[in-house]
Amino acid sequence: MTLGLVSLAGLPMPAWASWVMPPAAAPATGLMLVLALVALWLMKRRADLALRRQQASLASLRQDWQAAETRWQAVVEQSDNAVQAATSERDRLQQALFSSEQRLQRHLECASELVFALDLDGRFQQLSSNWRQALGVDPEHLLGQSHAWLVHSDDLPACQRIIERALASRSLQGEVEYRIRHAEGDWHWHAARVAPLFDPGGRMVGLLGVARELGAGLQPGSLQRAHFDALTGLPGSILCLDRLQQALLQAERHGERAAWLQVELDHFKSLNERWGHAIGDLVLLEVAARIAACVRRSDTVGRASGDQFMVLLPDVGCEREALEVADKIRRALREPMPLRGQQLALTSSIGVALYPLHGMDEDELSLGAGLAVRRAKEAGRDRIALPDRLPGDWHQVLEPA
Repeated sequence: MTLGLVSLAGLPMPAWASWVMPPAAAPATGLMLVLALVALWLMKRRADLALRRQQASLASLRQDWQAAETRWQAVVEQSDNAVQAATSERDRLQQALFSSEQRLQRHLECASELVFALDLDGRFQQLSSNWRQALGVDPEHLLGQSHAWLVHSDDLPACQRIIERALASRSLQGEVEYRIRHAEGDWHWHAARVAPLFDPGGRMVGLLGVARELGAGLQPGSLQRAHFDALTGLPGSILCLDRLQQALLQAERHGERAAWLQVELDHFKSLNERWGHAIGDLVLLEVAARIAACVRRSDTVGRASGDQFMVLLPDVGCEREALEVADKIRRALREPMPLRGQQLALTSSIGVALYPLHGMDEDELSLGAGLAVRRAKEAGRDRIALPDRLPGDWHQVLEPA
């Protein structure tokens, strides 16, 4: 074998061999060629891997795009459906509104009472057709006019208060009586109730009123108003004193006791100045309701004037029983009153006069209760007092809780 290789080495090389592998550099050149081939193979492999990754990324992008296109088509379909639904609902609401307006117009045409709508500034927005007969004026000519243009100037404050109470309480208000101008120049008495109007979002947009004619000349109901308070509906001073007189006759006949309470709100004038008369009227209504809830059905709760209330307790057992009722009223009035989102704090001074201890007739008991109220205020308000003394053994009554 060695001889063969040697002999082969001695043979002459072909001409092409000098180009493929030069004799001197043949081993190094072959190695470099191998390395170059390996490098090319690695580069091709990396390029193939990069190409496959790009193809995979492109496929993923195609899938994402198809999914996004599907979602977009679904959104478009949903939007189209929503638009169709909104259009249908709009058409339905427009039809309902039209029907409602038609019904309202028919009600206004057929109403036996006088119906009117005011905006928040007190201007007429709508009137029933019977206003023409009531005032001798075409209702169309009143649209946009202020209600103050029709109402007698002496009655305008009462009308304004009931409007303010309706707006402040967001609820229906009781009747107010007033004179209204007729086309012939005379004045006719009307009585009206008003309630606030709201839009679908709950925002107050105006007032709806229903009025009735009371007639011309003297105002009907004057006897009623002389005996009952116009705001609270409670008996007034005349009726309360008459009931006190009857209770005293009954007490004298049967040897019983009776008590007369005078309740005055502390610093009510300041509350009125700060919050306005509309809120003040709502407070008085709440006070009347709270006092009435503290007494028996056989007792009488009345309002004298302003912030002064009266309570008659016929057939009261003893002084302590009368003081207990007074304390119950005082504590009830001290509970916060939620009005216009505010918690209004209120206190009261209460005078208690008893028959026959502090007086033998209605005049003496009324005077004694007034003196007791003054004593309670001088002692610091939010207290109960008797005409002749502060009930010193009643610390739980005297001292604020």
